Amino acid sequence: MKKTLTTRTMLAAALLLASITTAALAQSPPSSPGAPFGGMREATGRADGELWLMIRAANLTPEQQAKVHGILSTHRAATRPLVEQLRQVQQELGAKLLAPGPLRPADLQPQLGRVGQLRDQLAQDGALAALEVRAVLTPEQLARAAQTKERLSQLREEMRQLMQPPRP
Repeated sequence: MKKTLTTRTMLAAALLLASITTAALAQSPPSSPGAPFGGMREATGRADGELWLMIRAANLTPEQQAKVHGILSTHRAATRPLVEQLRQVQQELGAKLLAPGPLRPADLQPQLGRVGQLRDQLAQDGALAALEVRAVLTPEQLARAAQTKERLSQLREEMRQLMQPPRP
């Protein structure tokens, strides 16, 4: 029984490590300065599909692009330390999971708590960035972005249905 529990614990730890690693890999690397919206996907410390979608669908004017670029640059600078802290804590957690010796869930709580705090801070900043970008859009651009978001949701649902196993 104890061996099974240890195996289950290790399997759970491996799955946790995989999910943390996946989250870390989802972080966008800094983009080149000449890239459109230079590092936009990094602005909130994560690949922020909603914000990116809103901007792409809006078809911004050059003036709006400059404003959005400024907004995202400011948020990117503010969140960069948080992203680095998150990466460090995730690395510490991964090292702890792979270290020899016994490991209990309580041993992971400090890192898990910090990961949650940092992700919350990044999510809050991402929401603020999205609100600031939204304020730059015209009602027509916002409507276009909403239509694109709805269509993307429909496509995701279609994909989910296609991926389900056939019913007998």
